[in-house]
Amino acid sequence: MKKAGTLILIVTLLLTFIIPMDGALAAEDNLLFNPGFELGSTEGWYPYGDCSIDVVDTDAHSGSYCVVVDDRTQEWNGVAQDMLDKLTVGMTYQISAWVKIVGTGSHQVKISMKKVDDGKEPVYDSITLSTVDGSKWYRLSGPYNYTGTDVTNLELYIEGPTAGVSYYVDDIAVTEVGSSATWKEEANARIEQIRKRDAKIKIVDSNNKPVSGVSLDVRQVKHDFGFGSAITVNAMYDSRYTEFFKDHYEWAVFENEAKWYSNESSQGNVSYANADSLYDWCAKNDIKVRGHCVFWEPDEWQPSWIKGLTGDALKKAIDARLDSVVPHFRGKFLHWDVNNEMLHGDFFKSRLGDSIWPYMFKRTRELDPDAKLFVNDFNIITYAEGDDYIRQIESLLENGAEIDGIGVQGHFDEAVDPLVVKARLDNLATLGIPIWVTEYDSKTPDVNKRAENLENLYRIAFSHPSVDGVIMWGYWAGVHWRGQDAAIVDQDWTINEAGRRYEALLEEWTTITSGTTDSKGAFDFRGFHGIYEVTVNVPGQESFVKTIELNKGEGTSVYTFTVDGTPVDPVLYGDMNQDGYITSTDLTVMKRYLLKIIEVPEKGVEAGDLNGDGKVNSTDLTILKRFLLKTLDKFPRER
Repeated sequence: MKKAGTLILIVTLLLTFIIPMDGALAAEDNLLFNPGFELGSTEGWYPYGDCSIDVVDTDAHSGSYCVVVDDRTQEWNGVAQDMLDKLTVGMTYQISAWVKIVGTGSHQVKISMKKVDDGKEPVYDSITLSTVDGSKWYRLSGPYNYTGTDVTNLELYIEGPTAGVSYYVDDIAVTEVGSSATWKEEANARIEQIRKRDAKIKIVDSNNKPVSGVSLDVRQVKHDFGFGSAITVNAMYDSRYTEFFKDHYEWAVFENEAKWYSNESSQGNVSYANADSLYDWCAKNDIKVRGHCVFWEPDEWQPSWIKGLTGDALKKAIDARLDSVVPHFRGKFLHWDVNNEMLHGDFFKSRLGDSIWPYMFKRTRELDPDAKLFVNDFNIITYAEGDDYIRQIESLLENGAEIDGIGVQGHFDEAVDPLVVKARLDNLATLGIPIWVTEYDSKTPDVNKRAENLENLYRIAFSHPSVDGVIMWGYWAGVHWRGQDAAIVDQDWTINEAGRRYEALLEEWTTITSGTTDSKGAFDFRGFHGIYEVTVNVPGQESFVKTIELNKGEGTSVYTFTVDGTPVDPVLYGDMNQDGYITSTDLTVMKRYLLKIIEVPEKGVEAGDLNGDGKVNSTDLTILKRFLLKTLDKFPRER
């Protein structure tokens, strides 16, 4: 290992010209000085406690250098930087670092912050904690909410391995997530961008001529985003329970009825009666269903009869479970939590080895190719276990498991800090896999605080581009697993403040509008993604209702109907090649069409008339270029 604490002066001088004066090769928004040690020195950093830190030019995570922490006498010894003049009170920050152990063995490492506020005793906040080893570099990441009144000391440091263990650190970053004063405004702006789309409804006569003066009532009846709740067979007898569900949710998950211990209390005696009754009710009421769960990893949640099985006997029991439950609900459950809570248990893994987890996913996929397969665990957005979750998911993927969704449970006790949740979701989103909050609740006797927590969680999740749904883990106090203090409907069926807040959010995120077609026979609106019922009132004739689906996508979604209700194939303007998307390929097709190199079907020609002048020409080509460059948000004929 070559230490570079006393690098040749000429190298330092060269780096002064190459590297910005803040010493950072990382992103411009990184608040740290010399975050990747690319100055070739430890400038800006210091040893935290009785240890040494030196820059080395071997085995850097990126660039040429990293720091090695040596000679540690205490577990908390590490590398530190003063943050007092770098952070702003009221802001939340994402803090990350890459760490690698020197030598062998696994050790827990964490990112921490020491704060002294107004002469009080120091506060030590653990930002994230994870297990790392010497086989590769590991990324640690977590949020930090900076509060205080008169902070006199603020130090970021990386600590954790056993005393005497050395470790490398590189590419440390501190970036802003948002402000407690503006988070809601910023979330709403994201919601407007990612959850809505422009739409146009056109009414024409039998000759395809526009009809003006037609009154339209547009009402959203289904959401693209998954709003749901857990249900239990223990309350389905009460119509108040079922009616509330139908009025407030579009997705269901069975609280216990599809779990192994519920389906097979003794070996070979399998019954899905309760789960089937719940599914039948959901199907009758057009409610989508998540499957929870094929397996549950912690010891305490196994069927009693399986706890004594090992080896081939246990593997046969696993296969029997797979071959029974997955085909039984094939085509019914849209999602499956394949093996619940693998971060917090190892019943199957400790008995059958590491390969059993990927096997469960592979076999579930074989038995139901259409179901989306999820991991699901707790302490991911409520506490700082996201890094370990990411590593577990990466390991599963590397070993052949197909994972379509990441489930995060979300059982909150304390206040829901929306920016902390956002930072943790951002960290998970680096995997590029859709996320669902699968089991949300908040337990507090203060119903107003419960309502605030609910809004904070839902608004930040709905505003996050990687989150596709939020499932509440129950709603009525009479059967809620955490009791009255977590319910949104009281024991006497009064909708409490938390329930009213949920209703207000649903109303806010549901599009209902009306209007009249203009001289071009068109009515424009911007709505949330989902399914709509459109009531068309043509003067002098009976009204009719049509259903449209406003999907995610670029540009305006156009729906055309004749005055008698006959649908006309919609035109996606800009889609010259008629593949359903507007891309650079359409620009190429338009160029070649204008040069008379290729012919384009009539529908494609209609889609290319972007200014509505009845022909495709160089003006339309310019318009399409501007749209693809995002200097134009709508085509002229859509305005």
